[in-house]
Amino acid sequence: MRTFSDVKGLPIYEQTTGKAVGAIADIWFTSHGTVKGLVAERSGLFGRRRYLPLSAVQSLQHDRIIIRDADSFQPFPSPESGHSLYGERGIAGSMVVAADGTTIGLLDDVYFDGQLGKIDGYEISEGFFSDLTEGKKRMEAAPFTAKEGVVTVETMW
Repeated sequence: MRTFSDVKGLPIYEQTTGKAVGAIADIWFTSHGTVKGLVAERSGLFGRRRYLPLSAVQSLQHDRIIIRDADSFQPFPSPESGHSLYGERGIAGSMVVAADGTTIGLLDDVYFDGQLGKIDGYEISEGFFSDLTEGKKRMEAAPFTAKEGVVTVETMW
């Protein structure tokens, strides 16, 4: 299991040609922890961000991602269909609060299984000094709602 930050920036290669066609920029997932796809920064003069459904990923390796071909890139799904960490519906840096109102910390990253397509947990920061002395916390994945910079998880902390 790895965090998304382990994957961010990895190059994307076409299986058919071996050509590099972009790099991973973000992850797209539902509030119930299903990874729907990745956001890629396309290579080229007019490089732009495109959506890459998880079903198009042939192999997620430690140093690269292999897809069938560049035709696998698609337009973005509707914003209501999910969240990202850093993009328009990005939740990284949001305050995480338990259902009972207890403040947990700031969402820093997600742990995910790329082969199974699910979020397994959240990496929580309690602040710079706490992270240095105690390390970041790991919280098991739970359904959440995100609104106005606050992620409310449906669990007791």
